[in-house]
Amino acid sequence: MKGVKGILLMAGNGIRFDEDIPKQFHLLKNKKVYLWTLERFVQSNLFEEILLVCAEEMVASIQNEVGPDFRVIPGGKTRQESSYKGLLACGENTEIALIHDGVRPFVSEEILKKNIETARIHGAVDTCIPSSDTIVYSTDSETIAAIPHRAQYLRGQTPQAFSYPLILKAHEETKKENATDDCSLVLELGHSVSIIEGEEQNLKITTPMDLRIAEEHLRLDALPH
Repeated sequence: MKGVKGILLMAGNGIRFDEDIPKQFHLLKNKKVYLWTLERFVQSNLFEEILLVCAEEMVASIQNEVGPDFRVIPGGKTRQESSYKGLLACGENTEIALIHDGVRPFVSEEILKKNIETARIHGAVDTCIPSSDTIVYSTDSETIAAIPHRAQYLRGQTPQAFSYPLILKAHEETKKENATDDCSLVLELGHSVSIIEGEEQNLKITTPMDLRIAEEHLRLDALPH
């Protein structure tokens, strides 16, 4: 789709995975996690270009792995820096930038499409799902300060999609230095962010348990229906 760029963020060091290999490079059914994610993007046929943002020392090996059809960009020290570098690499002919975690390998074509469509209309969109757990607010992680009504609180996923000029402006004018979410930068500008409904299967692999859940998802998906 002309003017639509997809950015896969995969520069994380995987501290929560508690292993030397970052989670995006772990094997999931004999294929690296990020390659499953990339495959979903390619199969959707929604993107004019897909860019992969990774740690600088991984650029050459990943470029060799994915081939010349994709651009591999060195990321920064934080997610915010990596996102910005990916955006800069998109170029001025970009109309919509869609940003996604490389460790969410089961994102559906429907979610990708709805993000792009909604970003065209509203300028900024986030993918969210309701919480089935009670939400607890604590200021010190030791005692409960409040238990808010969970219907008013959603769990944010990715992708997030934006009008390219809007998200570029948000990054260039923000006062934040370590934002973990691009939508927060748009909100800082005073611009609203629309919501589309996500899916439970759009899980983020951050722990070994998540990887086992992902493996089970693939096993069940391969069974005859």
